Amino acid sequence: MISNKELGAIYTTDSTIFRVFAPDKNNIKLRLFKDALSLESSDYSMIKDFDGVFETEVSGDLDGYYYTYIVENEFEVTDPYSIASSVNSNRSCVIDLSKTNPEGFLEHKEPPLTKPTDSIIYELHVKDFTTHETSNVKHKASLYGMTEENTNYNGYKTGLDHLAELGITHVHLMPVYDYLTVREERDFVFDDDNYNWGYDPELYNTVEGSITLHPDDPKKRIYELKETVMAFHKKGIKVVLDVVYNHTFRGKTSNFNVLATNYYFRQWPDGSFSNGSGCGNEFDSQKPMARKFIIDSLKYWVKEFRVDGFRFDLMALIDIDTIEMAVEELRKLKPDILIYGEPWMADRTPLPSNKTTSKGTQSRKAFALFNDNFRNAIKGDNDGYLLGFAQGNLDEKRNVETGIAGNIFYDPSRIGFTQKARETINYVNSHDNLILQDKLLKVFPQKTEEEIKTYNKFIHSILFLSQGIPFIHEGNEFLRSKNGHHNTYNAPLSINAIDWSLKVKNIDVFNYIKDLIEFRKSHIAFRLDDAEEIRKNLKFFDHVEYCPTVAYTIREDQNYILVVHNGNLNPCLLTYQILKKHIIEKYKDEFIDMTVDLIFDENGIVRNKTKLNHPHGVQTLGISTYVYKVNVIK
Repeated sequence: MISNKELGAIYTTDSTIFRVFAPDKNNIKLRLFKDALSLESSDYSMIKDFDGVFETEVSGDLDGYYYTYIVENEFEVTDPYSIASSVNSNRSCVIDLSKTNPEGFLEHKEPPLTKPTDSIIYELHVKDFTTHETSNVKHKASLYGMTEENTNYNGYKTGLDHLAELGITHVHLMPVYDYLTVREERDFVFDDDNYNWGYDPELYNTVEGSITLHPDDPKKRIYELKETVMAFHKKGIKVVLDVVYNHTFRGKTSNFNVLATNYYFRQWPDGSFSNGSGCGNEFDSQKPMARKFIIDSLKYWVKEFRVDGFRFDLMALIDIDTIEMAVEELRKLKPDILIYGEPWMADRTPLPSNKTTSKGTQSRKAFALFNDNFRNAIKGDNDGYLLGFAQGNLDEKRNVETGIAGNIFYDPSRIGFTQKARETINYVNSHDNLILQDKLLKVFPQKTEEEIKTYNKFIHSILFLSQGIPFIHEGNEFLRSKNGHHNTYNAPLSINAIDWSLKVKNIDVFNYIKDLIEFRKSHIAFRLDDAEEIRKNLKFFDHVEYCPTVAYTIREDQNYILVVHNGNLNPCLLTYQILKKHIIEKYKDEFIDMTVDLIFDENGIVRNKTKLNHPHGVQTLGISTYVYKVNVIK
């Protein structure tokens, strides 16, 4: 059964139409309240159509009225299509969206169109980013805090200005839709244990109140998020929303299930809800009206809030047909919209394996997947003691090279899952699992602070000098720690809030990663996309004698860039003779002589021409990345 009708509360100043899908129900009433707390209400009968949609129209201007649905005179639920709600999601709200636009929002200029491999993604949680006293944000723990300019700690930029200074292109906001396990009242916002990442969805199209200054004002919630989007856009930063359509927080008692029993959730043959999400249920994206809800929701966020992309939690549980349809619809609204997600699930699912959105299904389909193969090859496992190439595990050399090449099929020894580099999200950690600094402290408890810094720099150099889309988690750029906690989804704010004094302490690391971003932006050679283009222009050194390195050249114009990632503790020498032989054999490029200039070293971009540190070739210090410009003379 499917209906193409617009669902939810369809508002005009003259009347509001209410529509809700409840195919197995016979009696649905609309209950209308004048405010969020009033016990007085008016009930309206709803008429069921052949498509399973109940409908009623109420005359008058209902802007600001609250409502619920009464199901079979027994249950009272909110509207799954709610675009606004009361505090703590108890009632849905009718609003006039035209009254939620900040001045200039409809006219403001968005960042220009870009290709996917130009993207540099920065993931953050609003409370993490704006709550700590060192942020010096006035409106802490709020979306408004994200919009503030000229904030600093001891003269070092924080907040929005910090992101602009770093040079990212996309900010990935961890869930800002309505989630259930956090008290939304402002009185509770700074309670240390009143925290959650937000992967416990309740009302998917409603702005979460706990990150707003006015959780009791539905219009201002929307206004604040629009202000935030506009503030990022003015800084040239696009906005990606984290979406969680794979499960709901409540299963059998959710508004979806009360309205349409067992329709919206996948089940096993015995009737029990499947649990591929690890959260007690799975949203059944293959059901026509469930698929419609997902696509309608995504389109709403783009149309109303002008966001620029989506990150899908446990994307594998959203069937590939739904993802393809969503991508097609969203690209009609925004041609360069960025879409990516996790190509895995938490547990078994009845969704057929050929329908899961897993590695390989994204091939040539204009969306990307997180590349955990590359992640693990660089740094080892997430929470344990296993080492990656960056910590000296040379067994991961080929896997790192596969990631550097954009995870395409580079050759028979370097086989990835993509057809284009735009299909891989390259990262070393996200909000899940140990943050990078804590992983390094765990595997290297005896290392000094300076040695840990060296490993951080080295790992990020591999990340940013690889083909694909780089992604970092908030605070990585100045060695943020969560005190060894690997899963802080509901940990106290004292664990999650970013201490901006770390930027001052580790400003050298910040400047290094800032330089990596600037360097990547200035060289198109690191932003290739097509597989054949990568194979043609990027060539690995198959063997550098006595050097346990990953080394490669990339053709840029008529010359070459040489990158040497030295994962060994000792310096590595790559002779001019080996370099010249490599270029001639790999590119079939005959030349008389060449000059080699160091352009990036262990401190970042080399801004003054530097004499090379070895007479017979290029020498790279241990646990570091050096990049050279090779000019050939013909």
